[in-house]
Order: sequence, then structure tokens, then C-alpha cells
Amino acid sequence: MTINLLDLRQGREAAPDNLPGLQAYLAQLIGEPFRFARVSYGDELTLHFGDVRPARSPRLGKRPYGAYILGVRASPWVLKGGVVPLVVSPGIEPGSPPSSAGTPVRKEEFEANPGIQADSRVLSLSPFLSKPVNGYGLEIRLSDGSSLLVLPSPPDALDEDEALPELADWELVSPGGLLSAGPGPIWAFQPSAATDSPTPHPDPARDG
Repeated sequence: MTINLLDLRQGREAAPDNLPGLQAYLAQLIGEPFRFARVSYGDELTLHFGDVRPARSPRLGKRPYGAYILGVRASPWVLKGGVVPLVVSPGIEPGSPPSSAGTPVRKEEFEANPGIQADSRVLSLSPFLSKPVNGYGLEIRLSDGSSLLVLPSPPDALDEDEALPELADWELVSPGGLLSAGPGPIWAFQPSAATDSPTPHPDPARDG
């Protein structure tokens, strides 16, 4: 039996096509309880886990945040839960559940009822390489039976000579630092300056 020690004080540069390494950094979220969901500007979904912490700025009012924040950034996603059977974001590709087939859900309605039971714990996180898009997706399963599927966005808006945008497909902010995946089959980990405070990106101030 091999036991691996992961030092979150050390950064990792963008690593191409390394699923085991990405899986190891995601393991820090296993067992953490779900707290709440928010949709910030640009329709970015953020899921908050772990200890609930007070707002870090007076301009945020009384909007707390979780010790772990998963932001899906530029990615389409599908959320399957027990209360809300299926929530589909814009941008789902043909062959996936079409967002146009359902009823639009306002931001306030989704935040009030995201379909995940409060305090449900993360059971597993499974990153995968989406070959057609050549980027990292992510599947999360929780103890209440709900699951979130995040898909990388295809760079179809770019010309062949253009570089991929700097916007990550999805990110995990944790007390230890920032884990980002994409664009493309790369990921990186940036440790926090202070391990008792999550890095400011995604910034809870962006939630609106």
C-alpha cells in the first residue's frame, strides 16, 4: 500500500494531461458539507462548502462564504438533485440535456433552492478529460444523491491562429490556495499567502 503526502504549501505549475495529480488536489474537498449556492455576475455558478465564514468586506454586507468555493467560470453545467430534478446551464452542447427544453429559473429561485440538501457531504470528485473539447470536466457526487457535472467550454469562438483565453473552465478556492483547471488539458495550484484564508479568486465580492 502506497500513501502519498500532498503539501498544499507548494505550488504546481500548469500540468498537461495529468488526471491523477488533479484528482489528488481535489481530494481536499471530500467530506466537506455543502452550504449554499450563488450565481454571480456573468451567470457564474459558485458552490460553497465547509465552514461558513463572514464577509471580508463591509461592502459585502452580511453575505458569508464557504471555506471552499467551487466556481464553474466559463463552463456549462448540469445539476441533478433530489428537490430540483435537473438544472441545466446555458451552453450545453447537442447530445446533452438541452437547456431550451425546460423552464427558465431566476437566479434568486436557484439560490433559494439549488436542489442540494444543506450539509450534504461531498462523497467523490471525478475529473475527466473531454476529448472533443480537449479540456477537463468534473463530476461531483454528494451524500444526498445529488450530483454536479461540469463540462469544459469548447473554444469554438476562436480562430485557429488564436490562443485559448486565460479564463479557467472551473476553479476551487480553498484555505490552502487556488486550484484551476483549463482552458485546455492543463491545471495548476497556487497556494495562499495565508493558509487560514482562501485566495480572493473567485472573489465573493463578485456575487451579486
